Amino acid sequence: MKTRTVLAVLLVWATACGVAVDVETDAISRNPALKKWTWLQRPPVARGEAEFGAVDQRVRPAVERELGARRLRKVENERPDFLVTYYAALEKPIDAQAITYAAGVPIAAKLVTEYDRGMLVIDVLDAKTGKLVWRGSGRRVFDPKQTPEERNLQIDAAVASIVDEFAPN
Repeated sequence: MKTRTVLAVLLVWATACGVAVDVETDAISRNPALKKWTWLQRPPVARGEAEFGAVDQRVRPAVERELGARRLRKVENERPDFLVTYYAALEKPIDAQAITYAAGVPIAAKLVTEYDRGMLVIDVLDAKTGKLVWRGSGRRVFDPKQTPEERNLQIDAAVASIVDEFAPN
């Protein structure tokens, strides 16, 4: 019991400190004209895996909550200003070339070749052009040794840290 309490306190402390975040595109950072968004329609990486399904059920609401907290409105029947999608490197790294878009990437994008196992990558695309305008990634989000509760806390912390880089409160 004591060990669980100590672990819980340590996890809360680590979560409060945030997640290490990398931003690959900082030229637009946060364009104030971007107010309405929706999810990019695409099959997620690793679709069909039970583990990914559980992660998807946690990441999507966390992104929606964090963007909403920053007064960015999710729309269904209106034209959005930007699209959002994400990638989760659960069991193996993700080749950066596997997550490019037809319209390309901004010139300011860093040259990343691979996202390490455990990373969460959130992309923002211009809704008119389909071009990637912003990418943020959190390191050490997913760990096979995590309990479901620890994973949920880590996802929440990572999404909050990543979205804060895109749209600070």
